[in-house]
Amino acid sequence: MEVILAGYSVEKDVLDMIKKDLSLVKKELGINDLVSKKMINDLVDRLLDIDFTPETISAAYARISRDPRPVNELRAAARKEVDEARRSNQNIVFGMGHHSVAEHVKLNFDILGLSRLAVETLEHHRLCAYTEKSQRYITLDGDFIVPEEYSDKEKGDFNKLVETQNRFYFEILPKLVKFQMETNPLLAKIAREKTNRRLSDKNNKEKNTLEGWAKEDARYALSLATQAQLAFSPNARNLELILRRFKYHQLAEVRELGEKLYQQAKTIIPSLIIMADAEEFAKTQKTTLDDVFFREGGKDIKDATEKLLKSHASKIPAREEVIFTDANDLDKKIISSLIARNSKLDYFMAERIYDILSENERTAYIKDCLKNLGKFDSLPREFEKGELSYHLIISSSCFAQLKRHRMATLLENSYDPDLGITVPPSIKEIGMEEALKGVTDASAELYEMIKRNHPDSFGNQNIADYCLTNAHRRSVEMKMNLRELYHFSRMREDGHAQWDIRNIAHQMCRQARETFPITTMFLGGKDKFDQVKEGAYQK
Repeated sequence: MEVILAGYSVEKDVLDMIKKDLSLVKKELGINDLVSKKMINDLVDRLLDIDFTPETISAAYARISRDPRPVNELRAAARKEVDEARRSNQNIVFGMGHHSVAEHVKLNFDILGLSRLAVETLEHHRLCAYTEKSQRYITLDGDFIVPEEYSDKEKGDFNKLVETQNRFYFEILPKLVKFQMETNPLLAKIAREKTNRRLSDKNNKEKNTLEGWAKEDARYALSLATQAQLAFSPNARNLELILRRFKYHQLAEVRELGEKLYQQAKTIIPSLIIMADAEEFAKTQKTTLDDVFFREGGKDIKDATEKLLKSHASKIPAREEVIFTDANDLDKKIISSLIARNSKLDYFMAERIYDILSENERTAYIKDCLKNLGKFDSLPREFEKGELSYHLIISSSCFAQLKRHRMATLLENSYDPDLGITVPPSIKEIGMEEALKGVTDASAELYEMIKRNHPDSFGNQNIADYCLTNAHRRSVEMKMNLRELYHFSRMREDGHAQWDIRNIAHQMCRQARETFPITTMFLGGKDKFDQVKEGAYQK
């Protein structure tokens, strides 16, 4: 695993000063060598004296509410006294509890060689930016991590399993490419013509599309231990929270990631991540950092759940892939909110208006409100009043995309081989379904053995999870408001969306439309928006 600090917030004033100095040096070069040499030496000395820490930004912004000076002067003062700025951060952020000023500082990290399983843990955190190298577009080279928690025998068995998974991936990939070319003859013809004209693969969009569809299905056989690469950009406040959580995580790989992130960040923003280091916190704040819940909270919840279920065992109902569990009277809440916010009525009076409206009047009102809605537009904020809850059973590949919708509430359970696997339709079509099941059955067998050998794991991740594949499934509780569902629908019901999450999105939106047909009437992918809207207004 490699963690590289790629960048961080730097004040524009500092950059402007450097550019100005460089321009003066460039202007004098060749005119007088002695003058040029002195200017260069002076510039180097000034650059070496600059502490490029973004902590001065947070320290200056923290003083805005109490200091009468203009904001730009506060920043200039903080730059001159970096040590004082750091003490100010410690006092204001940790002493006074104003953690939000740390959000003004952003860092950028390159992360290489992290497993798919650990990526899920990192991307669990909402208010950060992530861009991941996709298994859908890149041909995998078979790199994977071997969990250090495994015994020597387990490592040997695990290596053999991953070799089997990777071998299946490379065996099935050309067959899937051939299938996609036969299924999409027009695209295949254009791709071949471009290849014959010696056009580079980079510029052969049709060839890349066909191969991409094949890769996204072949990856269902790959392990959650497969290495990934991503760009990760947190603000300082979120980074500190992540570091505190990772310190006590049950996966050694995640603990290692946390330590490497900390070692990189503490050289740049030591005053903004003090709670990631108990000793530093005690030294600067003169008090002990209470990390008990970070350390024990997950185990406490697991133990309490096991205790509860032992005393209230009951029959488990049959599982379904998508279950619409709750919607809190969607149409009424949204229409009442629209009326209240755009009139002199309060919300409760608006509810009474809603109650006396006929179904046709409610429908006509929403049509009038949204008559100029376009496919790229967000719905009005009133649509956040309506919340929908779902119980989903989805593959790891599907979850990798679902977790990108970070503002929704996602409560994922552990991966569970008993939930079966998701088999791509293309793999069924080429007659390789049983071969894929052979790979996933072997994965589940080693998973069960390692899980028995390591019974102390808790939470929604287990060191045995590394054995499982992208085809294995987990259950997820998902809650989002209707405004979010519209965004989800536009993106995930679109014809360009990956088939697995598109199928889930279709089911979620269908159930919402059936239950609350008025406020959901414009749900649909971007490619079908005009058709959906035209159909709604023809009714």
